[in-house]
Amino acid sequence: MKRASSSGGARVSKLETEHRPEMMALAADVENLTLLMEEVYKLDAMLKEEKDEHNSSVTAKSLEISSKIKKIMTSHDVMDCLNRLEVNGEPVWGLSSEERDLVHEARQKVNEC
Repeated sequence: MKRASSSGGARVSKLETEHRPEMMALAADVENLTLLMEEVYKLDAMLKEEKDEHNSSVTAKSLEISSKIKKIMTSHDVMDCLNRLEVNGEPVWGLSSEERDLVHEARQKVNEC
């Protein structure tokens, strides 16, 4: 008896996929970046408050806060983390939309420094 081969699955082409572990986000990197960006957000708020108090004049305190932000954002920790969370300038696969936004914000902040 001849078997009919009309299975829908037989028509589906199987794409060869390359295993690329660098494309998957590491939970530790996301957590680390989240903590670092929370600190930067606090410093940004302090900087804005300082500038508002002094009519956008540069003060010793505002310079200190700006310096802290730059130090955090250009640290090896942040740069290594971002390098693992981005591929070709875009967030890696496996991130939620909030995590993708965080990676974009972090990269923008690094570029501002």
